[in-house]
Amino acid sequence: MMKNWTLGLCAVWLGSVAAGADPDFYQYWGDGKAEISSYHVVQPRYGEPREGYGVMIFVTEDLHRDSLIKVESPEVPQAEKLYALKLNNVLKFETGIYDYSVMSSVFSAVDGPDHAFELCKISLSSQEWCGQVFEEVLLRGGHLQGYLNSYFEKEGRQEYELAAPATFESEDHLLIRIRELKGPWMAVGEEKELVLLPSLWSFRVKHQGRATVPARLVKGEVAHYSGGGQTLAAISWTLEAGGITKTIWVEEAYPHRILGWEDSQGGRGELLVTVRELYWKLNHNADAGWRQQLKIP
Repeated sequence: MMKNWTLGLCAVWLGSVAAGADPDFYQYWGDGKAEISSYHVVQPRYGEPREGYGVMIFVTEDLHRDSLIKVESPEVPQAEKLYALKLNNVLKFETGIYDYSVMSSVFSAVDGPDHAFELCKISLSSQEWCGQVFEEVLLRGGHLQGYLNSYFEKEGRQEYELAAPATFESEDHLLIRIRELKGPWMAVGEEKELVLLPSLWSFRVKHQGRATVPARLVKGEVAHYSGGGQTLAAISWTLEAGGITKTIWVEEAYPHRILGWEDSQGGRGELLVTVRELYWKLNHNADAGWRQQLKIP
């Protein structure tokens, strides 16, 4: 059931497109700008809810088809480039005296060989005062190739491989897929049975071995989602996997922003502000005011 949350949705966001046919993906996303959305986040850790913030940065860029690394050299032929939508999902929160800094990166081929938005690569970096962890997962030839380098002895340095059948999906990648940026992926009311790779952050928190799990994804009906002094039409997406239920609300109007989420373990996120900017150019002291606009420390 749709919940009414006070999300503090940015009143100055003017980027949503009126109801009707979605605009051309390349016309909207091909301007080189990044979509930056900030969130108030509650992250359970060590048996207590921790308040923090998150930032999701969506932007298109070219990857090299073989290395799956960002292309920066002008000498790389066009045929060797893969046009991708990247999500950098940042999470910051405190646990008593020390803090966590986490970022998950997801790279999705805009025009995959089988369908739009096919997963290419996921990575995670996590730092806190005890140590740091880096993990990378590549999708190649129907298999996942994983590489883990962890400060913690039980994890250490590992390489692993998992099957990725036709029904495979990554929880990290779902934040791209459910936005349906090139037309509907699922019909309203449709359910999908998935072979799911849980988020890399969830593996980090639980110190579990890497494995896929059966999951069920349901696309809900359009309903009113109220917050921040306005009411938005939104679609709920519910994921059930590993005994955990998570619901994500996506704005019905293009570009189908992630409005909020909550899970059965007490985690939740609430959209604060969205801007579209060339953020990598806003790196001078005088640009610090952008953080105030995004309502992040």
